[in-house]
Amino acid sequence: MNLNQLRKEKAQLQTRIAGLQQKLASLEAQETELENSEILKTVRSLKLKPSELDGLLTRLKRNPFEDVKEFPSWEPEKDED
Repeated sequence: MNLNQLRKEKAQLQTRIAGLQQKLASLEAQETELENSEILKTVRSLKLKPSELDGLLTRLKRNPFEDVKEFPSWEPEKDED
């Protein structure tokens, strides 16, 4: 392999890596957006007033293993894959 071939292969590889990094960033952004949507759906399904939600989150921060009975149970959504 001569120097020109090496440089050409290096440039091609750098271009490919840059494209993959962009794709990764896009997928990470999509993942975050879907996670945020799932969180919002979950919070809305509880049908709580903002003050009630704040109280629930405060209680769960203090004791995350506390059994909270006065709020509806949450069922995760099934993947549609």
